[in-house]
Amino acid sequence: MSGRAVRVGALLLLLGVAGCASTGRPPGQAGGASLPAGAHVLAADKIPDMLGQCSREAPAPGEGSWTPDAASIRALEALLPARLARRWPDRDWSGFPGKWIRQYVGILRGGRRFLYGNIVPADIADEAPGAESEAVIVCDGGPSLFGAEYDVAAGTISHIAFNGRF
Repeated sequence: MSGRAVRVGALLLLLGVAGCASTGRPPGQAGGASLPAGAHVLAADKIPDMLGQCSREAPAPGEGSWTPDAASIRALEALLPARLARRWPDRDWSGFPGKWIRQYVGILRGGRRFLYGNIVPADIADEAPGAESEAVIVCDGGPSLFGAEYDVAAGTISHIAFNGRF
């Protein structure tokens, strides 16, 4: 992980600060369409940082990148609530995605497009310097912080992993 990635410790999680990241596009834009509120597309050079998680598994890197579009992001976000509820039925996922900041990158692997999302509660990373343009990395923090990968052609979640416990 590069030294520019934003790292937020479990202490900041407990303090309840919030954050996000974005590209050079106008806010809320990806491929010309409006992104869902709280969703941000990061530049391709942030992929190594996004995949360099410290307390959860991340999917494999690819051989290239693509710019995620709003339709792919909406498709992944439509699938996530049911998947989250199956994995953690005792948690309240009713606020998803509105109560989370979602950072996305597009990964090309084996000629296929994958969308990887770094999902962080909206009350976590605002105090982290550089959160507007860098991957927010939170060590530990529990299952409210997770990563999800979406296989665009298959229309399925191909990887999901949650942060470690406090």
